[in-house]
Amino acid sequence: MPTSKPSPILPTYEKQYDRFRKPFHRVGNISIRKPWLRNLAINLRDFFIATWLDWVTILMIGATAAGVAVAPHTFTRYFPVTSPDGAVYWPELAYPYIEPIFSSVIAGVLAALVPISVFLLAQLWQQSFVDFASAVLGLTYSLITGTCFQVILKKTIGGLRPHFLFVCKPVLPPSDGSTGAGLRSTMYTVEQVCTGNPDKINNGLESFPSGHAEVAFAGFGYLAIYLFTHLRITSLSRKRGSHWRMLLVVAPLLFATYLASSLVLGYHHHGYDVVFGALIGWLVAFMGYRMVFMGIIDGRWNTVPYLKLRPTEEDVSQNSNALGSSEMATAHSAGEPEAGSLPV
Repeated sequence: MPTSKPSPILPTYEKQYDRFRKPFHRVGNISIRKPWLRNLAINLRDFFIATWLDWVTILMIGATAAGVAVAPHTFTRYFPVTSPDGAVYWPELAYPYIEPIFSSVIAGVLAALVPISVFLLAQLWQQSFVDFASAVLGLTYSLITGTCFQVILKKTIGGLRPHFLFVCKPVLPPSDGSTGAGLRSTMYTVEQVCTGNPDKINNGLESFPSGHAEVAFAGFGYLAIYLFTHLRITSLSRKRGSHWRMLLVVAPLLFATYLASSLVLGYHHHGYDVVFGALIGWLVAFMGYRMVFMGIIDGRWNTVPYLKLRPTEEDVSQNSNALGSSEMATAHSAGEPEAGSLPV
């Protein structure tokens, strides 16, 4: 029996309006509807009941980071001041002190509030309390864990900042009558020769890793991942993505890179301090997002939260009416995940 030839596949053209009308991947979870105050209160209650242990852990890690930050250093750092002929031995540490463009507090506030503001703005399309709550929880994981990570390294390893000798203001010979250590007695400690502001001197011993770079990428890197997934950069529809979506994903990374690099230009960090701090931030950002959403690359799962709360009666009735047989068939043909498939 002769087989019929398959009909040729005709080219199709994108409807440009559709590419801009629905920029976010809608998540069918608990939404905030009227009476919104009552539903919000119920959602918040259920959210904290479901995640109370996480918040206890977050508070403990935050308290640990704060305690380590004010603790004394665990090392004695030797450094040369001048060579035997009187020249500055280490000019890479003799740069002037310049006030940073962003203080540590401002960098942390920006890394937290800007992503949260974007999560709120995204709810104009998402309309999902679970999506917002999960995003904030993952961001908190990222910021708190990364901060504790880098603070411990600063106190146990540290390093001399590029402006260390400027804030140290060394005076030779040591006023206490001691002598240097090492070859030809050219190595000294802070207690021997430094006469500058004690707070700036202690800060000058904490160059590695860069806390600004870590918090920048832990916050804005997390935001970039959220936009990457929720703007459907890896959409299953097989349609070409809009360039503006890519720009929105890159924008937080650009600001994080600028914030981190400004510390090198201001002689507060060496290049390797910033690179390592950024790697820490990226690591905790990926882990934080993956702990609250079911994927990052896989477009079937990367906007689906793990968190499941009890829906209100209105949500149940509306979802039941919305899930018609035709919509289910369309979702299946569009590549919805089947049972047993694993997210990436």
